[in-house]
Amino acid sequence: MPAPSGKQDAGAILRGVGGRENVSRLTHCFVRLRFRLRDPAAADLDALRAHPLVAFAVWQADELHVSPRRELFRLFAELSDELGDTGTP
Repeated sequence: MPAPSGKQDAGAILRGVGGRENVSRLTHCFVRLRFRLRDPAAADLDALRAHPLVAFAVWQADELHVSPRRELFRLFAELSDELGDTGTP
């Protein structure tokens, strides 16, 4: 089975963090997507870590950090489009 690509990657990551409605904020640094979640327990770290594009997913203070192996800025743009105003700082 081929690895997901394009918007499928962003959709899989969004499902892994508990869905669109669970994201209260999305930002990024040079290597990580940084999610603030309404319900941290809704995140599925095992699913995120199993995704072929995800290098790691860890909690850092009150943010879930997801580090993609590549295409961070593409993923951020696609996730931001999906989240709309919800994801803006």
